Amino acid sequence: MRVISGIARGTSLFPPHGEKTRPTSDFVKENLFNIIMDDVRGTNFLDLFAGSGAIGIEALSRGAIHATFVDISQKCVDLTKRNLEKTRLKEKATVMKGDAASTIKKLAGQKFDIIFLDPPYDESLANKTLQKIYNGDIMEEEGYIILEMDRSVDTPKIDGLITFKEREYSSTKLVFLEKAQGEII
Repeated sequence: MRVISGIARGTSLFPPHGEKTRPTSDFVKENLFNIIMDDVRGTNFLDLFAGSGAIGIEALSRGAIHATFVDISQKCVDLTKRNLEKTRLKEKATVMKGDAASTIKKLAGQKFDIIFLDPPYDESLANKTLQKIYNGDIMEEEGYIILEMDRSVDTPKIDGLITFKEREYSSTKLVFLEKAQGEII
């Protein structure tokens, strides 16, 4: 695991240990950032189910002005903090411990340009979290959500959100969602 591009390029990240954390592969991460590269600079980025923090750190390295990292595991929170220290990006970051649903409530009043979520490959958790994001009104009007999920699972359908792009890589699927036209939240 490493930072692929930007000011922290080439920095190795401390990897998560254990069976419960499934880090995004460098291949998928590189493809993800090739897709969103023109959108990242100057954004407020939210990394839900952050694990090691690799996705949010990549966004910071590529010019996001701030990233918020959320994970329920204290080990992952500590790991994200270590990786932010190592990459010298901690001043641009907020790291929060908690489950996604309750943390989204705590983020009320904040707006994010890009929200990335990589929940455990459990369809109901992805659906529940997407609904909380929509209901929580934490996404900028022109913002969007990126959901990393198992390729074999159907893409979630959430009222008020539409899928505008999908990409598949081996067993992984990236789903890009935005507010449906005319939706005011």
